[in-house]
Amino acid sequence: MNDSIDWLVFDLGGVVVDVKPAAQMLAELAEQTRTSSGHLAEVLRERFTTQPFSLAERFQIGELDEAGFHTALNHTLVEPITTDRLTHELEAMLLGEHEAMRALMQTLARHHRLACYSNTNAVHWRYMQQHFRFFDVLERAFASQEIGFAKPDRRDFSHVANALEAEPGACLLIDDRQINVDGAKAAGWQALRFENIESLRRDLAALGVAGVA
Repeated sequence: MNDSIDWLVFDLGGVVVDVKPAAQMLAELAEQTRTSSGHLAEVLRERFTTQPFSLAERFQIGELDEAGFHTALNHTLVEPITTDRLTHELEAMLLGEHEAMRALMQTLARHHRLACYSNTNAVHWRYMQQHFRFFDVLERAFASQEIGFAKPDRRDFSHVANALEAEPGACLLIDDRQINVDGAKAAGWQALRFENIESLRRDLAALGVAGVA
């Protein structure tokens, strides 16, 4: 094991949790609300690179709560959507936890300290905590809407490292978005781009991380 790695910190969507493709979600919401998918793509973008932040981005850093997000979104739609329907559509984006990844995390947890850090929102966070079992193998869990920052902002990486009582370089982020990998490295973390579980095993083994053989 590489002794400099004290924490393995997992992103969730696209790594541990299977999610509906964004294009499919936008197309379905566009049809239901008679709103163009292009408009929705801008309103619901999740890049955190352009100010002002989109409604989805503001929801993910806690600037908007569930009611505020619903109200603000309806102001942009041709036909409004009910609260219950919006909650259903948000929950339907989460297709389930990746069983092979959860099994790998269980093995890794025998040798290492595990945490997660996700750009998420209150609806997704609540649903995952209620329905997914991977939380059982984590020592700590961090969500952007609770911290007030989102990846790739350096401030969120500093917050998480401080909360873990770890040096930035002792934290390894595993994330499927290159922009977040780059942000973690800029904040002094170690980071791996997740593509699939086989390549992750190889990358972790190359770092000397135990439990991936």
